[in-house]
Amino acid sequence: MVATDEELVARSMDGDVDSFNQLVLRWERPIYALAYRVIGRDEDARDVAQETFLRAFRALPGFKGQAKFSSWLYRIAHRRGRHEAAAG
Repeated sequence: MVATDEELVARSMDGDVDSFNQLVLRWERPIYALAYRVIGRDEDARDVAQETFLRAFRALPGFKGQAKFSSWLYRIAHRRGRHEAAAG
């Protein structure tokens, strides 16, 4: 049985790094695609995607589950992408 995002997030919050890695594998393509749409440059989009997951991992203890994990992750990626696009 495939674990839901919510289950993987809960395990990740309990220190299970493999669960967070599963979330990365599940969401890396959609997050990259969003970053690419915002920035339009492959290498910068890859950097934004990587930074998104790093920020999400660091902020995970503060994730309250009021929104879906994917929505929260997309918000992080979109903000990072806009910041990167503005920077140039």
